[in-house]
Amino acid sequence: MAETRGIARFRGEQLNNKLLRNQHFDEANKIAEKYIDLKFHNHREILEDTKIDVFVQVNKKVVAGSTQLDVSGDIGTRTVSTGDKMEGVVLTEKVQLRSAGTDSPIGDSDSDVVYGRLEESKGSYFLKFYSVEGGKEQPYTFDANAGKIDYRFVIRTNLSVIPSDAIIQGGSGFVEGATDAKAYMNLIQLMKDVYGSTGTLDNDGNSNLIVSIQDQVSQEVQDRQDADQAIRDQLASATGAQLIGVATDPNYSGVTLQLALSHLAQRLKSSEDLMNGINDRDADSSNGYFKAGAFGNAEGRILDLEKAADVAFKALSVKVGTIEAADEEEVFEAVGGETEYTLKKGKAKDKTVRLAINGQLQTPGINFTYIKDVSGLITGFNFTPDTLKVVEDVPDVLFIQYKKAE
Repeated sequence: MAETRGIARFRGEQLNNKLLRNQHFDEANKIAEKYIDLKFHNHREILEDTKIDVFVQVNKKVVAGSTQLDVSGDIGTRTVSTGDKMEGVVLTEKVQLRSAGTDSPIGDSDSDVVYGRLEESKGSYFLKFYSVEGGKEQPYTFDANAGKIDYRFVIRTNLSVIPSDAIIQGGSGFVEGATDAKAYMNLIQLMKDVYGSTGTLDNDGNSNLIVSIQDQVSQEVQDRQDADQAIRDQLASATGAQLIGVATDPNYSGVTLQLALSHLAQRLKSSEDLMNGINDRDADSSNGYFKAGAFGNAEGRILDLEKAADVAFKALSVKVGTIEAADEEEVFEAVGGETEYTLKKGKAKDKTVRLAINGQLQTPGINFTYIKDVSGLITGFNFTPDTLKVVEDVPDVLFIQYKKAE
């Protein structure tokens, strides 16, 4: 037998177009990549058609006293993106600002965040500053002493030509020279707020708190509810009023509600006892003006007092009127030579005096003058230049009638 050359097999160059189809390949035995020669570099279309927005960060810009900056040099020759599929600078997004070298936002006078907006005019780019005042966007002017800032603007590009500085300077946070998600989210600060100054980010995926924050908050809410209920229960108890302080006031004593109420209640009880005690009179008064009786209440007794007093005052008034209407009389026999006479029974009211000598009525101002005190009351009479006489052993006789002043 002649020597064989081996089993005949297909060579690659023997396979014509469309000779092999999907069913000729075994899913379990895939062709190794080394046997496949694809020129990926020649197939950039998919990368170029995929658009992406990325940040570009610019650092240490001087803004003291400025409302805007000319940033044409920072933007370069980039054009303006006019749609989702158009590459270039995106003007519709706010420009984020930070204090230079930090991730700290910049605030205006009432702590609203200051931001920027890019505007393009005839190929030049301007970064204008804004903040929200009264719910509306308003231009913002940096203080003359303001420090430098970092800012980030957005460009729309494709995956095949992402700018070299898009990730290094753009990224998620304002961290010079690197993309740092921890700095952007400020996880370290958050960690210290949660765990305290000694906390660490150990990145093991396990909880560092024995009790979760949610459970702590829920427990705090429950404890607060229980404490509030305990306070309400205690206030509603017999000793609750002892817990409440009151303002100092001269109308009551005590520095707690309980003491103030007790003092007011005591005064009220004393008033009630007093009112109950004057509802009736057990016996006539000592002078008999007020009679015994039951009057029902304090008002009834007061009305009885008023009635009795009214009757007594009326009688007294009549008596006083009678007394005032009665004339006082004096008789005097002269011893001779008297130029005055002083009333012996009291002072007389003005215009109430009748003076007669030897039965002859005398006229004031002509036959005599009145002697008066500082109050104008009559205390006597002056006969100057005449005098009282005794003629043949018969004296002058004075007869005086008047109304007493007191």
